[in-house]
Amino acid sequence: MPEALLKVSGLQTHFTTEEGIVKAVDGVDFEVQKGQILGIVGESGCGKSITSLSIMRLVAGPQGKIVGGQILFQGTNLLALTEPQMREIRGNRISLISQDPMTSLNPVLTVGEQIMEAIILHQKVDRATARKRAIEMLEAVGIPAASSRIDDYPHQFSGGMRQRVIIAMALSCEPELLIADEPTTALDVTIQAQILDLMREIRTKRGAAVILITHDLGVVAEMCDYVAVMYAGKVVEYTDVQTLFKNPKHPYTQGLLNSIPKLGVRQERLEPIEGQPPSLSKLPQGCSFGPRCKHYMAKCREVPLLETVEAGHMVRCWLTKEAK
Repeated sequence: MPEALLKVSGLQTHFTTEEGIVKAVDGVDFEVQKGQILGIVGESGCGKSITSLSIMRLVAGPQGKIVGGQILFQGTNLLALTEPQMREIRGNRISLISQDPMTSLNPVLTVGEQIMEAIILHQKVDRATARKRAIEMLEAVGIPAASSRIDDYPHQFSGGMRQRVIIAMALSCEPELLIADEPTTALDVTIQAQILDLMREIRTKRGAAVILITHDLGVVAEMCDYVAVMYAGKVVEYTDVQTLFKNPKHPYTQGLLNSIPKLGVRQERLEPIEGQPPSLSKLPQGCSFGPRCKHYMAKCREVPLLETVEAGHMVRCWLTKEAK
């Protein structure tokens, strides 16, 4: 295998709260190759978005802090860089598409000004060149009459069009890695399909790698090459997308797949995962999923490691080790 474009090892991001230390990301490992789409899935609060913010070094301090691990981008540890060095990478070589385009865009600046800002900063060009480039990017993401709409404000765009503006901004400097944090949340299915097609085009035409953060397993099946399933701040299963859907090993992954309807399969009722995710400041002893797992056994009082169970398939579960 060639050297990974991005390799995350043992990443730990903690927050100090009145209830204690919240281990939002607690030893996360994964890697992304050039031109690959990695899906990160899991319930709300499992640490998906904090993982993306950690990669971008945008964790809000002083309460939030990256306390351990490595984030290697083309062999360079991002956690060892100074803030000025990180600014050269952030928005230039690594870009982030955030969840809510309305709160991500400045309401008092035109969308053109906001796209041009990144181009001028990173590409070192004059305003006329930056404006031309911004119009090209708006056209590339399918915004009609881009040459006039570039002077409009965010509130003058629909939700889907604002999301396209965010994508245009993220792509303006042709990043090598695009992190998309639930880019289709709150969009209708037609706009969602258009956004996903656009992201496929980004990978195909520009050769960019993509980290797609979502809770929608249908999107994962359609878009991703590899998948990391997260629970309570940890990756509990990591494999290629075909294996994940055909042969899930972790009880949590199995529970996620059993809780969604399947085309052509008639069921009286779906099988939900019982209980609620644990508080990240008061994690249970041993396996975090133990209190909700129907396979719970005495060994689960110890913390399992993420280990390879077969080629290219890693699982954090004592059950898979007992089956060997």
